[in-house]
Amino acid sequence: MEILSGRLGKIDIDPARIITFTDGIIGFGKYKRYIFLPFMEDSPLELLQAVDHGNLAFITVDPFCFASDYRFDVEDHDLEEVQASTKEDVVVKVIVTIPEDPKEMCANMQGPLLINESRLLGKQIVLHDKSHDSKYAIFAQK
Repeated sequence: MEILSGRLGKIDIDPARIITFTDGIIGFGKYKRYIFLPFMEDSPLELLQAVDHGNLAFITVDPFCFASDYRFDVEDHDLEEVQASTKEDVVVKVIVTIPEDPKEMCANMQGPLLINESRLLGKQIVLHDKSHDSKYAIFAQK
């Protein structure tokens, strides 16, 4: 299947890898279907590209790459929405913002993405624990 990405141009994707976010991403609820694409070679960053809107994409990363102590509770209803039995059944990603100076890159640790890769379902949750920052400075933590 061919889609148009504002960052990558026309690309072929495997429809069997499309992840459905039943509520969309916060602020973009209209768009439900996304696919993970490589962002840069040899980088932990990935592009979460909307399948149905070429100019809608988010840079994501596994938060445990830079915050090994990142912990939060997942509500049962959130697991049910992605058809997961336990927290171990989901992959966690966070959305990254890369400003003009990449050293000021930050991650939204307060709004992680839960992805059940086997069911191709995802959900963004909002953590109400104030210990998680929506603008977590990735490089300041190292």
